[in-house]
Amino acid sequence: MSGAAIELNLSEVEGLARILNGVSLGPQDRIQLLTDIGVELEGQTQERLTGTEKKDPQGNPWKDIAEKTRKYYDRKFPKAKPPLYREGGLVDSVTSEVGGSWSVLEGAVAEYAAVHQFGWPEKNIAARAYLGVSSQNAADIASLTQRFIARRFT
Repeated sequence: MSGAAIELNLSEVEGLARILNGVSLGPQDRIQLLTDIGVELEGQTQERLTGTEKKDPQGNPWKDIAEKTRKYYDRKFPKAKPPLYREGGLVDSVTSEVGGSWSVLEGAVAEYAAVHQFGWPEKNIAARAYLGVSSQNAADIASLTQRFIARRFT
């Protein structure tokens, strides 16, 4: 996956180890659960990019764009929601895939995805992290996992 990506190992998400402890998922169920989590991660990231909060997954506000850039956006892209949404290319490039036996890769494949995630100091572009898992995202993933297990084992 080119662009910018994160790997979510389920053992690192608070509460998931407890939920999955003692549950035996076959390979197909495990892949389906990881796929479902990937789709959830995509939605969370897309909401972060298009929403009004403009914060990274840890809750830190994104640095605003330069006034000159804002004026350009206002003129050329009146529906833009700066700093990370202009025409939807980054949002549309968000994707996920099953990584390892208990991990999901999530990222954005737009060629400029890494610039926004990590910044580009030489061009005066601030990092505005949009990939990652907030505490609310982790709670949503835990809830999704609980519902998945309930459907499979009840």
